[in-house]
Amino acid sequence: MKIIPTSMAAMAIVLAAGSAFAADALAPEAAPTPPVEESFNWTGPYFGGFGSFAVGDMNLNSRQIFADGNPPPINGAFEISASGFLGGIQAGYDWQFDNRWVIGAVADIAASSYGASVTASVDGAEIFNGEVDVKYLGTVRARLGHAWDRTLIYGHGGLAFGKTEQTLTVGGTTVFNEKQTRAGWTIGAGLEHAITDRISFGTEYAYVDLGSKQILDNGEGLTIKDDVAFHTLKAFVNFRF
Repeated sequence: MKIIPTSMAAMAIVLAAGSAFAADALAPEAAPTPPVEESFNWTGPYFGGFGSFAVGDMNLNSRQIFADGNPPPINGAFEISASGFLGGIQAGYDWQFDNRWVIGAVADIAASSYGASVTASVDGAEIFNGEVDVKYLGTVRARLGHAWDRTLIYGHGGLAFGKTEQTLTVGGTTVFNEKQTRAGWTIGAGLEHAITDRISFGTEYAYVDLGSKQILDNGEGLTIKDDVAFHTLKAFVNFRF
């Protein structure tokens, strides 16, 4: 008499377990949660290369004073249009904070073909030629920008330095050739975009002023100064670590 209730209880347990298994088998599986993509972080060192075009004016100022006043003092100012290319390497480090602001430091050095020349000829024969060239240009700058994930817009500024050379040829003979190492300042803005976690491309504008420098004083009252300032537009690629 006790076997029947026990058998019925066992059967009820088996049926309940089967129903639960069937319900689980028929229930749709939950869609997997897509992974959350982390935003790009600009913090870290980088190294890269660049090329740029430069344009501006070379300003030359001459002053001639004779002790006896005869002939009278001769003063002149000349503005010569200049252009050329620069190409070099750069290295820097960025720090990102508050998930959007980026502050950094960068240094670069470039070979330069930027310069200007003026020529005077008579009957097709050159009688005078003057050249002013920037031989190389380097900068050490700070930059501050705002990041939208992989895109960074920034301003920059700091120290600029380089070497200039002036050459004067009269009748095919070089009568003056001088080189100067000089320092000045630069300021500008740029845009950089990271196409991968390790490679970024960008473009950058800069105004460069290497200042005014006396390039000639013949000890007899003749002095010549030049003022070198120009604009550059750069394209660059950086490799980040």
